[in-house]
Amino acid sequence: MYRFLKVGFYGMLVSFLGALPLGTLNLTAFDIAASEGLVAALWFAFAVILVELIMVRIALYGSEYLDISGRVTNYLLPLGVLLLLYLSTSSFLSAQHTQELSSNSAFFPKISSAFVLGLLLSALNPLQIPFWLTWSKVLTAKGILKKSKGFYNFYLMGIGIGSFIGLAIFIFVGKYIFNNYSDYSFITSILMGVLYLGFAIYLLYVFIKRHLNLKTS
Repeated sequence: MYRFLKVGFYGMLVSFLGALPLGTLNLTAFDIAASEGLVAALWFAFAVILVELIMVRIALYGSEYLDISGRVTNYLLPLGVLLLLYLSTSSFLSAQHTQELSSNSAFFPKISSAFVLGLLLSALNPLQIPFWLTWSKVLTAKGILKKSKGFYNFYLMGIGIGSFIGLAIFIFVGKYIFNNYSDYSFITSILMGVLYLGFAIYLLYVFIKRHLNLKTS
């Protein structure tokens, strides 16, 4: 049992630390908590964690049987770029709508379901599988993670708990510390738009770089 708890702790630690740096998932959780409330933010977090656990299991399967990391990343990168560009444009139009108090942005609807948004953002994150594939290999090499159902179950459980704690920090800040959201909705919409656009450009850079490397190799 000690070995199971140990691998669960490491899974929790890695996922918790991975959730802390500012990124699309935790800042979106913060934004949803501030603008839509606690329940919507929790649904977003549950969706993110659900997809993450599925991705980790795929990464574990890939490390055992076949090299799927590069193949999956090639498909996810362009889809992730398109989703982030969509969210960026939606955020900028939302800021314009807030400032002008008009319905000019109605033709470009936002994703209204926090759960669906969590599923999409998490599923189309092309860096997730390489991240967990690398960490799983490290823990396996150190003898902490072993190829058995019991180890995998505790590992996944720890990852889910760690991710939830990490996202919960941003949700708590957005819900209970960031007051008077309506007064700053224009600024937050602009910042979220810039964030999504920045990550879209980064993923596009990664996509182009990968294809250039594939052509020259």
